[in-house]
Parts: sequence; structure tokens; C-alpha cells
Amino acid sequence: MIVNMVIYSLIIITFICCLILTPISIAIAKKYDIVDIPKDKRKIHSVAMPRIGGVSIVISMIIGLAIYYFLTRMVSSVALNEKFVGYFVGAIIISVMGLVDDIINLRARYKFIFQLIAASIIYFFGITIEGIKIPFLYPYMIDFGFLSFPITLIWIIGITNAVNLIDGLDGLAAGISAISATALLTIFIATSASLEAIIITAVMVGATLGFLPYNFNPAKTFMGDVGSNFLGYTLAVVSVLGFAKGYTMLAIIAPILTLGVPIFDTLFAMARRLINRKPVLQPDGGHVHHRLLKRGFSQKQAVLILYTATSILCMIAVVIISADIWKLLLLIIATIVFVGIGLLKTKEKVDINDNNEKSE
Repeated sequence: MIVNMVIYSLIIITFICCLILTPISIAIAKKYDIVDIPKDKRKIHSVAMPRIGGVSIVISMIIGLAIYYFLTRMVSSVALNEKFVGYFVGAIIISVMGLVDDIINLRARYKFIFQLIAASIIYFFGITIEGIKIPFLYPYMIDFGFLSFPITLIWIIGITNAVNLIDGLDGLAAGISAISATALLTIFIATSASLEAIIITAVMVGATLGFLPYNFNPAKTFMGDVGSNFLGYTLAVVSVLGFAKGYTMLAIIAPILTLGVPIFDTLFAMARRLINRKPVLQPDGGHVHHRLLKRGFSQKQAVLILYTATSILCMIAVVIISADIWKLLLLIIATIVFVGIGLLKTKEKVDINDNNEKSE
């Protein structure tokens, strides 16, 4: 009961902090002309937008984490350990990199170096993917050994960039991060995951929800690279921390599902660019949110569709962890029906538009 009160309190504190700090970040961005100016077809907005709103997310989470840290540091049973320090140091590196990128536009290779440093710090503070427990053969597991280091780095850097890549519509990255963080928090509490994972995820839920009123369409500010990289990094780290007690196949599937939309979009983008013989890191207009806009959906509709997809995947992840096979089967069937109906309606809409165009 007390733990739940602490979690709710942290969510409320960071929510209020972000509500207060975001207008300040907007004012600072306008004063110093740190704005996103639409220069190419990939840009959806038509006017210059403040682009460092993510700073308010970072500061709000730091405030929430600092409050918890200083109130509990003398109580060993609830104090945060050295893994939290590793996360915090890496988070500062990622945030500074993102802020510098928003101001002067860093080259991709320099951003990768910063991400590599942050991910390496995580590993050396003991936040690692060490292996996979074999179902029904506990305590036997596949030990990754020396591969643990590159696998951990690939996961941290991959998710960081995945969230950054989906930050293309008002409220998209913030909303998906909030939904994914809420699902992970539910799983962590249900499975008695590490305290660090629970606390970090809780403040993330509050901060992203506090930012959304200013970022949802029509947006008053963008989170920028400082926000998207920080959120991606945080989601990557907590997904490792939260399942550190046992990397079973189910424990690996859960974070992949909760982050399914950004992961799919990133993998699809990489494959598309490789097939077209273009640099993997070269931006394009082929992301899933761009495709939805081309199908005739508005920004709000496209974002809500991706929110829905993320929510469904998150519910499946929560049910999987609860290990209730019948609930899982029912949810999968309901998802198939839901998606099928949606596809049929979309096809009907396209067919009607085609017929109208022919008649004209």
C-alpha cells in the first residue's frame, strides 16, 4: 500500500512539474530562436515550432528521481543502488547530446558516439542482458557470455533511435512512450521487478503525460532530439532493469511488444533503405506515420491509430506476463477481429474514393 502511494505521488509530482516547466521551455526556445523550421516535404508543420520541449521532460524526471533519492538514501531497503547511478549518468549524456543536436544539428556519427558511450556506461554499472532462461528447464539458461556486451549495446542504442525516429507527428513519441511506460510499470509492479525500474518508469509516466497537453495536435512545442533520445534511452534501460531477475522467453517478448510500434518502424525503415541502396541513417518520408497521412488520415487520426496499436500490443504483453493462456488467446482473437474490421473499413473508404475519382 505504501509503495503504491509512493508511486502515485511520484507520477503526480512529475506530471505537475512538466505542466509547469514546458511553457518555460517554450518561452526560452522562442527567445533564443531554437525552433524547427519546415524546410522539406518530411516536415508536417507549416510554421516555426519551439523544439526543446523535451528539456521539461528531462528536468521533471530529474526532480522526481531526486526527491525519491534524497528521501530514501538512508533506508537501505528502499534506497536506489548503483544501477540507478549508471542510468542517471547515461541519461545526462544522452540529454546533453540531444540538446546540442537541437541547437546546432550534430552529424549522425557524432550522435552515435554519444549513444555508444551512454550504453557502455549502462553495461559497466551492471545493467546487462546476460542470457535467456530455457522454458521448463529452469535453472538452465543460454548464457550470452562475451556477447552480453554487444547485445546490451544494440538494445539500448536501437530503442533510443527507434523512439527518435517515430517523433514525426504531434504527440506521437510522447504518447507512445507514455503508453509503453504505463504497461511496463504495470508489469514491473506485478512481477516485483527491481525498485530502480519501478521508480524510473513511474516518473517517466508522469513526465510524458504532463508534456502531452502541449505536444498533442495542434502542438505548441516539439520535444526535439533531447526529448525523443532521452525517452528512448529510458525505455531501453528500464526494460533491461525490469526483467533482470529472469530473462525467460516471455520476459523478452514483453518489452518487444510494448515497444512494438517504434521497433517495427525502425526495422522497416532500415530494410527499405537497404533495398533502395540508400544510407541506413538517411531520413525519408516512408515511416509508418507518413504512410498513414498519405492514406488520407489526419494527424490526429494517424496518431490515435498508432496509440491504439501500441495499447493493444501493451495489453498482450501484460497478459503474457500474467501467464494466463486463455486470456491471451481471447485477446489475440479480439485483436485479429479488430484489425480485420479496420482494414475492411479502410479498403471500403479507398474504393469509394477511387470510384468518385473515376466518375469525375
